[in-house]
Amino acid sequence: MATTTRTGYGASFSIIAGTFALLTTGGTLPIPLYTLWGSDFAFGAETTTGIFAIYVLGTLLALIFFGGLSDQVGRRPLALAALVLTLASTVLFFFASDVPMLLTARFLSGVGVGLITAAATAALAEFYRGPNPALPSMVSTASNMGGLGLGPLIAGVFAQYLPAPTQLIFVVFGILVVAVTALTFFVPETHPRIPGRRISWAPRVGVPRTAIRIYGRSAVAVFPTFTLLGLFSSLTPRFIGETLGIDNRAIAGLATFVLFELGVVTQLVFRSREPRWSILHGLPLLIGSLALVLAGVLSASIVLFSAGTLLGGVGAGLTFMGGLGQLSRAVPHASHAKSVAAYFIAAQTGLAVPVLSIGALAPNLGLPVATAVIIAAVIVLAAIAWWINARKPEHS
Repeated sequence: MATTTRTGYGASFSIIAGTFALLTTGGTLPIPLYTLWGSDFAFGAETTTGIFAIYVLGTLLALIFFGGLSDQVGRRPLALAALVLTLASTVLFFFASDVPMLLTARFLSGVGVGLITAAATAALAEFYRGPNPALPSMVSTASNMGGLGLGPLIAGVFAQYLPAPTQLIFVVFGILVVAVTALTFFVPETHPRIPGRRISWAPRVGVPRTAIRIYGRSAVAVFPTFTLLGLFSSLTPRFIGETLGIDNRAIAGLATFVLFELGVVTQLVFRSREPRWSILHGLPLLIGSLALVLAGVLSASIVLFSAGTLLGGVGAGLTFMGGLGQLSRAVPHASHAKSVAAYFIAAQTGLAVPVLSIGALAPNLGLPVATAVIIAAVIVLAAIAWWINARKPEHS
């Protein structure tokens, strides 16, 4: 690999962070558009849940089967593949004329997010040349959360105020993907393939034996964290539309945006804290947040729901950053991508649980009861995660 100047490393670091944020933004862009597609293609809540499920399936399959592939072939090829798949999904969304096209587009979008996740996180750690070892993990989690929050806001604005929202937004997004692909093509490789080494296509997700306990602590913390984020993403549009009677997709997108971006700001403010400190302070905030949200849903109180949103953003930002930070420090360079992939499998699974659960429970139990059941389960999981992480750390 050619020698790269410090300026080159800095620019490459920014490009990879931007690529990660853009692709995660694309992962949540369709959410405010489901009702429009549902009206056009005559489908309801069950089909909407299925479309989301196929996205999660694509993400998980990519993480399981290709999450560690960049440890063998390099970071840049995986990033470019993710961008190409995202561009393909964008074209399908633009031309979508039925549910099968939406399902295919959503699946490709999920695969793209899965491919970029581990490769970008590992590349950020390798491009960084500064004094703060926690910064790459913080930028990775900020890119992830920032993108997840931007998608609903941007799509909500397009859906509410601009013409042909199910097409125009994908024209704009497609142009951005093409531009970022061109930039990524010139990013130097930080983990080049070893000549003559045979590529293994078997699933390569997992952590070294020396980091298994640390991975367990990180995974058990990020699972309820992303369950909370998924819960808010599902509840917010329903709460604003059905409970408060506000029929405005931009406002629903703004509420979701605030939750995720508050997590990003929290990571910037507390970036110098040790990972374990972040987890132990973040999880209690998640528990408090869930209690406030439940009270807000049951009492139809915008004040309690908003307070829970703000508290949840802070707690999620701390816990997500802390979990990835302690895992990244514990694994060697050669196993970075596959270890990060294992972490994000726990996160993505947690993200899917409330969306699929509410879709299954709400029609029979009603939204308040379904929400109470899910929140109670997540509170228990978060408390267990806090207890596990509060125990004396072990060096294995």
